[in-house]
Amino acid sequence: MAIATRQILEKKVLIAGEWTESESGERFDVRSPGDGSLIGSVPRCTEKDVQHAIDAAKVAQKQLAALSVKRRAELLWRASEIATRRAEEDSVLLCREVGKTIREARDEVATYSNPHFVEAAEGIKRFRGLINPSTQEDSNDKRLLITHEPIGVVGVISPWNWPADIPNIAASHALAAGNAVILKPASTTPFSAIALAEIYEEAGFPRGSISVVTGPGATVGAELVRNPGTNAISFTGEIETGEEITRQAGIKRLLLEMGGNGPLVIMDDANIGAAVDAAITGCFYLAGQVCTASERILVHEPIHDDFVERLVARTKQLRVGNPLDEATDMGPLNNAANAAKVTAHLEDARSRGGRFLTGGGWDGLYFEPTVVDGVTSDFLMAREETFGPVAPIMTFRTVDEAIEIANETRYGLQGAAFTSDLRTAFVLGEGIRCGTVLINETNNYWDQLAPFGGRNKSGLGRELSDWILAELTEVKQISIDIAKVR
Repeated sequence: MAIATRQILEKKVLIAGEWTESESGERFDVRSPGDGSLIGSVPRCTEKDVQHAIDAAKVAQKQLAALSVKRRAELLWRASEIATRRAEEDSVLLCREVGKTIREARDEVATYSNPHFVEAAEGIKRFRGLINPSTQEDSNDKRLLITHEPIGVVGVISPWNWPADIPNIAASHALAAGNAVILKPASTTPFSAIALAEIYEEAGFPRGSISVVTGPGATVGAELVRNPGTNAISFTGEIETGEEITRQAGIKRLLLEMGGNGPLVIMDDANIGAAVDAAITGCFYLAGQVCTASERILVHEPIHDDFVERLVARTKQLRVGNPLDEATDMGPLNNAANAAKVTAHLEDARSRGGRFLTGGGWDGLYFEPTVVDGVTSDFLMAREETFGPVAPIMTFRTVDEAIEIANETRYGLQGAAFTSDLRTAFVLGEGIRCGTVLINETNNYWDQLAPFGGRNKSGLGRELSDWILAELTEVKQISIDIAKVR
């Protein structure tokens, strides 16, 4: 049964501790990809709005940094309590604006986004510096204190596929470390970021330490990036945008996650049933619109027919439909631009002789779960990120060939492999050039206390836990000669 909701939202942005309209007075509509219905509207911010948010953030950042670590952790725990109270409401809203199923939306809010409040609160308590003896002295009188200080104002430019989880990774840890945060969400999914700002405001963070500005990336996002008042930018999105950020940002800290073309390698000694389960999750979770998705399934020749037969049977069982319906397995794509890219990849596969074993059709933003066999390295879907519900099947003869195919990409975010042999697991784990390689697990698996990030064109830096705290702080050395103290 579908959840009934038709509430029209007229939200404002949070700048300098005030919920306000843009200085332009303009707004833009946001529609649900599920049925095209109007969700509501938000302000179309300008560069002046961004500057106002930055000016306030610089003042508030000093106030937040002056709070004890204990107090910042208490504020984050309070935010967690508020987020838990409103989790169902925020899940429904996220489902409406993204198009992911209500079960996937609840998963994002309750399993991933909301726990970041507590992870950051407890993580900052354990994020310690060092005290070392000097290595340049004959005596033992000098001490080197290695400390971490807030980096300043952090701009968080987040994508439409995980509009609560991804910005909250950066926001929670940045605030925990004593930084101010300015959220800039994707224009198709602004309401989840506004919900985060509401949570932080209600929790009692200093006015101006958390802001949210909505509007076009070419103006609002670009101003956040190039403005000298921001000290760090956390960005998740496409390679081309990330490369433009590196050109515009100047000398400031950049944390970039720019997608993937993840391989899933299935060896002939693999647990085939478990590998099929992994491929279903890897290819069709959120209709394939995940940066860590199984974008290429590399199957060992001896088990090709068995694996593909089982995968096709499972794929045909998936229910595509209204994302608010509890029984739906897969909803629509989020936007027309992504639908055009997926369409181009499917048409390219047809033109190159790919065998469509199931699916291959679409109606508007709703695409059928698709399995394409006979994919080779010259296919568009083998070279680039499809970001849609497609399982491209490639074959290989040897482990070395599998690794070679897996690495035929400009990406390097998250790979996976199935094997029952420990030596093969190490060969694949060490040979596949990705920031993370998962053995006997789906590509869409994320440990929230492990470093997450990519190699090659997939990004710069690492998110989550101590790794993101290190990205969003400055390391300082303080040298003290204790022999010279009176």
